[in-house]
Amino acid sequence: MSNDLKLVVKLNRCPQNHPCPAIRVCPVDAMRQIGYGAPTVDMDKCIKCGKCIRFCPTRALVLE
Repeated sequence: MSNDLKLVVKLNRCPQNHPCPAIRVCPVDAMRQIGYGAPTVDMDKCIKCGKCIRFCPTRALVLE
């Protein structure tokens, strides 16, 4: 997997009206959410394992 890939939150797919279920599966605590806003990703922590991508019910998380 390329090192220059970033985990991106597609805002048009993310409902942003509930706690993000993908955050709790991140093994390195790289995702955060303030209130019910869109989750953010700390790419310095992210290991690009793909767990959050597989767990996101709306497919709003993608590696680009």
